[in-house]
Amino acid sequence: MGLTVTVVAAAPGQDVWARLADIPRWPDWNPACLEAEIEGPLAPGSQIGLRLLHPRGTQFWTRPVLTDVEPERLLAWTTKAVGLRAPTAIRLAPAEDGTLVTLDAEARGALSFNYRLAVPEATLAQIWSGALTGLARSFRDPEGS
Repeated sequence: MGLTVTVVAAAPGQDVWARLADIPRWPDWNPACLEAEIEGPLAPGSQIGLRLLHPRGTQFWTRPVLTDVEPERLLAWTTKAVGLRAPTAIRLAPAEDGTLVTLDAEARGALSFNYRLAVPEATLAQIWSGALTGLARSFRDPEGS
């Protein structure tokens, strides 16, 4: 299972990166993120905690570990469970009107089928497209931070 979502944020890469790198403030722009925290520095090996809102209304926690951090270019993490690896990467690239923000997410492993039952691809697409749309919109909204 793989998913790619792309938006253009009307801001320079350094501004988009600053917003992405401030993980505790993700709920300011991500409608599915109710709470976010990071244990340690913004660096590979640090764990982030996300309390997310499923489109059906249930809340859940996920605790991925950062795998790649390249300022102004890449933020990536992996969520692990028995029989499941769910890597997610957000890449930034210059665009004519600002910054191209591309998210790639997938689920693999022996139990990825169970994951797809709990979070079908359409649901995952709804969550991530809402998140990236919220990020892009936060640069157009004067109250966005």
